[in-house]
Amino acid sequence: MARAHAVLSASGAYRWLVCTPSARMEEQFKDESSSYAEEGTRAHAYAEYLLNGYLGTSIDAAGPIEPDNEEMDSAVREYVDLCIEKINTARAITSAARVVVEDRVDYSAYAPEGFGTADMVIIADGVLEVIDLKYGKGKPVSAVNNPQIRLYALGTLLKYDFVYDIKTVRMTIVQPRLNSVTTDELSTTDLLAWAETVKAPAKLAYEGAGECVSGPHCDFCRARHVCRRLAEDMQAAMADFKDPKLLGDADISHVLDIYSRAKSWLEAVREYALKQAVDYGKTWPGYKLVEGRSNRVIDAAAIETLRSLGIGDDVIFKEPKMRGVTELQKLLGGAKKMEAMIGQHISKPPGAPTLATLEDKRPPLELDLTDSFDDDI
Repeated sequence: MARAHAVLSASGAYRWLVCTPSARMEEQFKDESSSYAEEGTRAHAYAEYLLNGYLGTSIDAAGPIEPDNEEMDSAVREYVDLCIEKINTARAITSAARVVVEDRVDYSAYAPEGFGTADMVIIADGVLEVIDLKYGKGKPVSAVNNPQIRLYALGTLLKYDFVYDIKTVRMTIVQPRLNSVTTDELSTTDLLAWAETVKAPAKLAYEGAGECVSGPHCDFCRARHVCRRLAEDMQAAMADFKDPKLLGDADISHVLDIYSRAKSWLEAVREYALKQAVDYGKTWPGYKLVEGRSNRVIDAAAIETLRSLGIGDDVIFKEPKMRGVTELQKLLGGAKKMEAMIGQHISKPPGAPTLATLEDKRPPLELDLTDSFDDDI
């Protein structure tokens, strides 16, 4: 099912609630779908198909919807199984439980023209639960204090509260490829109180008013490559050093703090400049469009030619590799079965050292630095 998007979309709320002009700024740039977004859309369609099949409801589809691959099948079925478990629990409480898949909801009473689609809605015994599937695995997403799922829940509450006496709103985000299920719970009073705080920034965002504010929310903004506030903040962040000649420890830590954002911004500007040059003939002062470097390729016909010259397959082909642990686990029937078969042959070597903030839950590495010093000193 294709989804329409509101100017004040729930998925962009974490951005337009903070940087109110961003919603209108993004309208100037085409929302070009990425392979990841298209993959997520197909995963949602497959989940919808499976859930409607379980519920015995029909959807507008040309025929059976198939997953792209085994990974998608496994991940989506984890989400579907969790939904089915919650559906059965609700129906055990009351036969009047309401269950809706891909429910269109409206929260325009708090954000102008605001609407969205809740992946899964279950209402039973005074509890409204909204469940959201996140198929991506690039970044963990928590349901706690999450404005996107709160807006879905708000729209759902406004849609059904006149029929059901809803007291509690439960919001769950399932991210199966990261083995993550998080839940946040609010009373309807608290959710509506939060919704009141949305009104003022939503009005500014709809009007394209307010001040631009840079931050982590900029990473997926379609206007980030030309946003002057972000550019100024990035430049100011890089210039905020004490010693004009050498970087001190605090300066290095500062660079680490802004590394991800600065890298994302620089890449966004570069990709925008390249696309404008390639697609529209745009020229940039001091730069020209040239052919990039490429690697040599060989076609399949070379195999028979080499064989005709007496070259053996041991030279032409590389020995096949064993499948990876994750792929084998799926093919062998799951983690428990694989452990029983070859658990003694599986180990997890230590990961390469990496820097993380002090808030990271991993314990600090204990290093043996005895070999780091000259024996003669």
